[in-house]
Amino acid sequence: MRNLLFFDIDGTLITDDDRRIFPADAKAALSAARSAGNLTFINTGRVRCNVESFITDAGFDGLVCGCGTYIEYHGEVLHHRKISREKCHELALMCREARIQGIFEAAHITSYDKKLDMPYIQSLVEYMESIGNRLIDDIDSEEFIFDKFAGWFDESSDLKRFRREIEKDFVYIDRGENFFEVEPIGYSKASGIQFLLDYFSLPAECTYAFGDSNNDLEMMQFSKHSVSMGKGSDACKEAAEFVTSDVEEGGIKRALEHFQLI
Repeated sequence: MRNLLFFDIDGTLITDDDRRIFPADAKAALSAARSAGNLTFINTGRVRCNVESFITDAGFDGLVCGCGTYIEYHGEVLHHRKISREKCHELALMCREARIQGIFEAAHITSYDKKLDMPYIQSLVEYMESIGNRLIDDIDSEEFIFDKFAGWFDESSDLKRFRREIEKDFVYIDRGENFFEVEPIGYSKASGIQFLLDYFSLPAECTYAFGDSNNDLEMMQFSKHSVSMGKGSDACKEAAEFVTSDVEEGGIKRALEHFQLI
């Protein structure tokens, strides 16, 4: 029976800082896991265009992106859950009226609302431009569309109204401080795992999830086996079957060896 291994990116595969280091020993361990017959997948809240090539070049069988809204296997798109342009525009207007700065993410394009004067996404926009991502700054554009989005708020924001208006169709995920993510109801890192279990006709017993933060909890709790990185959040460590060391301290290799996956 093949095992399905699911890896978060920031803080799990690469360092969660400006250095963004993907250690050579982690890459080698992933290669060894695949050689042993396991299937390796990135499982991330990032949409496809925000998963840089220096990460995918390490070699993965596929990706679960955008909180389960986009799933790829050996370069083939198996699933892509899209939101209509009309609904996207409606949600973006809600953000504008509530003074919430959104970053709107689709598989191959990222958008934001240039009419909001809030400062939160400036550095993020600059970073996306630096890696060649396609950006749209006008929510009235015919090309404006997204699969999920994140948002920032401050004391001038009407967060209660915003949450009330989206709760019918979307899940609000508090990421701490003044930051949140929104994903369609029924979609998550865990739903992406279930999709692939169904696709390969495999039981849940063969699933392994590797993460470090609270947004990894759902996939860790869903999977039969779960690993928290050494610098993971307290909740992540508490939920994990095994706590390994940090990614720069051989954490990926150590965890794979612990479960005899390599």
